[in-house]
Amino acid sequence: MLNVTDLGEGTPILWIHGFPFASGIYEQQLAIRGVRHVMPDLPGFGQSRPQGDDISIEGYARICIDLLHHRGMDRAVIAGFSMGGYIAFAIARLAPERMRGLILIDTRETADTDEARKGRYESIEKVKKEGVRPLVESMLPKMLTPRAPREMRDRVREIMSSSSPEGVIAALRAMATRPDSTPLLQKIAVPTLILVGEEDKLTPPADAERMAAAINGAKLVRIEGAAHLSNYEKAIEVNRAVGAFVGGL
Repeated sequence: MLNVTDLGEGTPILWIHGFPFASGIYEQQLAIRGVRHVMPDLPGFGQSRPQGDDISIEGYARICIDLLHHRGMDRAVIAGFSMGGYIAFAIARLAPERMRGLILIDTRETADTDEARKGRYESIEKVKKEGVRPLVESMLPKMLTPRAPREMRDRVREIMSSSSPEGVIAALRAMATRPDSTPLLQKIAVPTLILVGEEDKLTPPADAERMAAAINGAKLVRIEGAAHLSNYEKAIEVNRAVGAFVGGL
């Protein structure tokens, strides 16, 4: 059973969180008006129980598609941050008719390199031995700029720490084996907004520019003063861009 936040009225947005986060990472987006915010915790993250450690990115996508059905949404804007972007691409492959629009936040379309894939499997072994805390502490500095307030950093750590070892291991495997979505980009036929933090080192602006060039009509917004977690660190700027995008659908 998924834990789902479902608040607001208007254009539905399905917010898919990244790794190793939970729906709380979108809490500041609740300020966007005229939107029905549907924010699930993926299995093993936040308040959702794990569903085993054998799930693919397509498996997460099917969970999200089922959620749309059970919540009575024929179509929704699909918003994905980082790993959530990989899942959004899978939804575009599996059920493009369910998409009213697409928002890609600090993500990329390519599959893992051999080096990145090796790193994920090494992380799996470390989580098995030491739990999620070392992973959280190693990833946290990459999420926000050094200028982010301590209170923000503490809250982001809290959200990350709500991840279960089972959920983290399953997601690492899923990301390591995800397909390359490059061939999909030219097939995306819905309005698309791409957001990226100017100081994102994990999925840098070059990734966003490449996707924007390949998706017909995509709009790219670079968020100044933000690292990987741009929607949290610079929520006002991101909310303004998302509000304008949804208002134009």
